[in-house]
Amino acid sequence: MAETNDTGPVGIYTINESGLCDTYLPQSLNGVFQLAHVFFGLAYFGGSTLHGLLYTYICMFLGYLVFTVYGFQNACAADIGGWCFVFMILCLVQAIHSIWRMREVSFSEELTKVYEALFHPLQVPLLVYKALVECPNCQIVSLEQGNNYATEGKTPVDRLSLMISGKAVVIHDGKKLHMIGRNQFLDSPEWEAAKDQEDPGKFQVTIRAETDCVYLTWPRRDLLNLLSRRRYLARVLSAVLGRDLTNKLYILNEKVMTPRGAKYDIRLPGFSRLLGQFDLDAKGLASFVPHRFGAGPEGT
Repeated sequence: MAETNDTGPVGIYTINESGLCDTYLPQSLNGVFQLAHVFFGLAYFGGSTLHGLLYTYICMFLGYLVFTVYGFQNACAADIGGWCFVFMILCLVQAIHSIWRMREVSFSEELTKVYEALFHPLQVPLLVYKALVECPNCQIVSLEQGNNYATEGKTPVDRLSLMISGKAVVIHDGKKLHMIGRNQFLDSPEWEAAKDQEDPGKFQVTIRAETDCVYLTWPRRDLLNLLSRRRYLARVLSAVLGRDLTNKLYILNEKVMTPRGAKYDIRLPGFSRLLGQFDLDAKGLASFVPHRFGAGPEGT
């Protein structure tokens, strides 16, 4: 079997007729070559978030930078150094782009607190949250003490609002039912009841500002259009609303009593028979349950 001797960047090796290496270099390549691959290995530990992508691009940039030095100085091969230089520039551009995107994803102090309280525990990416708070016609609104957010039987259910600061009271038939506090939705029951309805109807309660309030509000139609395009965002908002509604439903343990004065447990199947006594349809149930008996962690 004939063999040919070729001179490589660091020594002489032999190649047989099949084109495969017959012998290998007797010594390892120098530390510059090894260091480049260490950076490439570290790049695999980056995640899919913006910070993870930035970490990946920086590690790849450093790896190709070291490889470029190896190609031009150690291997004395222009093609190795040239290609690695090109890839190094591409990684640098991607890293700068990631930094710029991170710079763009910045919010006011109020919106940052909302993200940390409701969306960060669900590991929602900042870009997804940005799409939600930058929904068309989404705005932060102030409500002075004593003014109504909604009036019973008059205000249409045409929005979804989240309390940022302050407190509001829910009133039905002139009676105070419960309070709505920070990071709680003002109208999650109405939203869930009306989101699939052509005619969302009107509020069955009055919601009045107990203190000066600031809330984030989304117009119903604009938010529905956004959620129809962003399925992941729709699932996230559904989870947040579900938790809000669950907190309100559990207040029924304190508000609903048996004829003997015992409390019902809404986790038990028998509770559905209790709700059946009210003869409510799906739309009426979602509006009736939280507001009739009290809602939210601060309900009284």
